[in-house]
Amino acid sequence: MKKMKKIQLLFVGLILGGALFAQTPQSLKYQAIARNSEGVAIASSPIGLQFSIVANTVNGTTVYSETFTTTSNASGVFNVNIGTGNIVSGNFSEIEWGNDSYFLKVAMDVDGGTNYIEMGTSQLLSVPYSLYTASIYVHYSNDTLYIGNQYVVISGGGEPPSGTVTDYDGNVYTTVTIGEQTWLKENLRSLHYADGVVIDSVWVYDNNESNAVTWGRLYNWEAVMNGAAPSNGNPSGVQGVCPDGWHLPSKAEFQQLVSFVAAGGSAWNLKESNAAYWNNPEQNTNESGFSARGAGLRDYIFFNYSSLKETTNFWSTTEQDDNRSSNMRIYDQQGNAVLHNDQKLAGFSVRCVQN
Repeated sequence: MKKMKKIQLLFVGLILGGALFAQTPQSLKYQAIARNSEGVAIASSPIGLQFSIVANTVNGTTVYSETFTTTSNASGVFNVNIGTGNIVSGNFSEIEWGNDSYFLKVAMDVDGGTNYIEMGTSQLLSVPYSLYTASIYVHYSNDTLYIGNQYVVISGGGEPPSGTVTDYDGNVYTTVTIGEQTWLKENLRSLHYADGVVIDSVWVYDNNESNAVTWGRLYNWEAVMNGAAPSNGNPSGVQGVCPDGWHLPSKAEFQQLVSFVAAGGSAWNLKESNAAYWNNPEQNTNESGFSARGAGLRDYIFFNYSSLKETTNFWSTTEQDDNRSSNMRIYDQQGNAVLHNDQKLAGFSVRCVQN
């Protein structure tokens, strides 16, 4: 069998449909150049290929595998549509792309047979179709649903259920009263301030939009404050990124919350008790109903995401100095909620308090 080096990956992406609301194409277009060990293109020759899609890590579980026999052109280039080959295992149409990270493993036989040699594994990142659909702004207001520059009137839509609040983007949050304070019991997911202005410096964990529903979004302190002056009042008087009728908590307001729940175990009864949200939820009771989840953070130096299901941090309006501001931090295996100071450029979660 001929020796060869790794193929040069030119393009991996979705085949685009004709319109936004068309059915999502059930294949990935793959194009590459086959070269021998001297780097010479293998021209006009049969190529045997095996593709495997694995979940979570490069060595994760294979959720789909298929094979192809194709022919390279005069330049050594070949094209296939992943998802349309000879199925070895799995079902391409049943892959839940939004639930995990996925990696593509490629193996090749330059003689056109099935003596495959593994060529490498790479992560499948955002592709044109998903990037396009993610850019479409969706907003519901006054019985009208806006999708990009289109809209439809939904008569009789009515008001959101009692005990909820709706932000500018149409996200509906449940609320909880703890002592004399009423809080959102979900992390903020807004992409716009209450007046419709787009928020800068807002992210979603791992840049995976599906994480926004479970964990909320991450904001830096400047984005959260929206130009307001720092405050340690109770109430803070700073609406910031919060919906109308709600405001950002100050350090003093977090202290009030922590003091109220301290008799019942402090952070233990602030945290969800489901293993889906914390690595070690055994002692969590969530008796307060605050429903904190280990939403992680965005690092301000390397812009990495970390600490999912390990910690969560909620910005306050209280400034420590020019570079740092206070926040309430909750840890996975600790029963205390720490009032901490961190760099304003970090990406943390937001909870709002009713005025």
